[in-house]
This record gives sequence, structure tokens and C-alpha cells, in this order.
Amino acid sequence: MKNKFINLSAWAPVYLIFMLVACRGNSKKTESKQPVATATHTDSLANKHVDIPTASTEAYVSGIFSRRQAIEKQLPGIDAGAAARLYNSLALYVDTALIGISNNEHEWVDEYVNFYSEAKGKVVPPARVQQRIDLLATAGIEPWEIGEGYTELRTVPTFYTGLFQASLPADYGAYLQLRADEDTVLYSADAGLVIPFRLIGKRALNWEQFLDNYPGSIFAAAARELYEGYCEDYLFGEDNTPSFEYYDKLTSLIPENKAEYISFVEQHGTTKTAGIVKLFLDKVTTAKNYIELRQQLRAAIAAVYEG
Repeated sequence: MKNKFINLSAWAPVYLIFMLVACRGNSKKTESKQPVATATHTDSLANKHVDIPTASTEAYVSGIFSRRQAIEKQLPGIDAGAAARLYNSLALYVDTALIGISNNEHEWVDEYVNFYSEAKGKVVPPARVQQRIDLLATAGIEPWEIGEGYTELRTVPTFYTGLFQASLPADYGAYLQLRADEDTVLYSADAGLVIPFRLIGKRALNWEQFLDNYPGSIFAAAARELYEGYCEDYLFGEDNTPSFEYYDKLTSLIPENKAEYISFVEQHGTTKTAGIVKLFLDKVTTAKNYIELRQQLRAAIAAVYEG
């Protein structure tokens, strides 16, 4: 979500996602199925070691809060390159801290969905848990329900965009704004898409535009993975929200989906994504079966920004 790894601090936003996934590898659940921006050239990082220090949640929160305050004071008047370095440093610390905080707070986080009140129509945590939530909020961290009865801790969507605003290089700003916009809603849960297909197509277009505008960005690999994931979800859906009524019948493409794809091509015919949708509409009538269709489209999607 392939650009080259030049140094650890420059790749902090991407590398720490890789580290977070690795550290949670043995947990019972990671997160809802959303195209995940992960590092692709992790071979260069495999032999690097990042210590995850053991500290209290209060210490981590204080560390995040103090770093944000320090950055706020430094941002006025500095150039975009210096702002990017501040971002990379902060992202490295925050993602590391999130691992530690999640480990510290896992007991109530695991029980968070059980605090839902039918009478009030929302989660109503007990006082002791609300105190922890309030503490985390001072560092811009919140519990986020990801479906199937699971919750994770994450930074609020505007954590970075609200802090850095227009101070970062253009590609940083564009990438972080897109991620912030997407993270305001749950994408997928319980093996099904939560947002409508129309908005998934829009997300694919947004990442196509990013990749066209910033092909050399440090975030190009992450953006490409997101683009490919959204394209595939747009055309095929997920297990509980498929685009076909029957997997063994390509003639069972759901009419609403077909209408959506035709409309997409009409509106965005000159885009790369529209080309993929056109190919899908063609292949759905000629492919031997669903598996072949999906393989053909997966290869075509991967080839859009290959090389």
C-alpha cells in the first residue's frame, strides 16, 4: 500500500503498520476486512528490530501528548521537508505506543461491545472503563468497533491531518487526508461490506488519482495496495455482500451492481478504473466460471500500476 525503503524514519508510517500486524499475529482477531496498506518491500526491514518498550498507558499517553504539543510549536514557519520528518517521527512513536496501550488495556477493550445498552442505543461503559476511554481521548485515541464483536484502539481519523494541516509535502497531505476520510466510517464487518458499492468505486478513483499525481511518493506502494483492494471489492464484493447471486452462475450478476458498473463507465470512461470495469463487464460474458473471471480481473488490476 512499491517504493524503496530508504531509511526507517522515512518509512515509519508504512513500517509500523507492518510491525503492528506482526505483533498482533497471534491475537484472535485483527480488524475488519478493508484493503490494508502494508509494506511490500519488508525484506529490507526483516532484519531490523524495533523495541516495543513496556510502559504504562499513562506514560504512553503523556508521550503522545507532549510530542504533539512540541510539534505544534515547531510547525509555524518550517518547510515541508522538516514537517515530514516530524510526521515520520511522531508516527513511529504513536504506532509503537498503540501496541503497548492495546496490550495494557485489552481486558476492557475485549469486553467493550458488551457495554452496549439497548435502552440507550449506544455503548455505555462502566465508570472505570469510561475513565480509561477519557484518558486515551487526551492522546487522540479511541475504541473502534470492527465487527464480529471485536474492538480495537486506534487514533482518531483526524489525528495527523488536524495537527499538520497544510504543513506537509503535497503527497503526504493527500495520502493522510484520504485515509482520514475513509476512516470516518466502518468499511467492512462480519464478512460483508458496510458502505455501498458506489462509494467503493469512488475510493478506487481517489487512489487512482493519488497514484497518477504522486507516482514517486513514499506512499505509492500503500496507495497501490488500497487501489487494488478497492477495485476487487467493487467488482466482486465480499462473502456476505457479493456482486453475484450465485457463484456458479456468471449470469447471476446482481442487476443493481450491473447498473452501477455501467453508470461508472459512463461517468468515468477515461479513467484506468473504468477500463477495469469495462473489462469486467466484457469478461463476465466470456469467462468459463467465477474463479477464472476473478483471476483474470485480479491480474488486470495488478497490472494497472505494475512496474
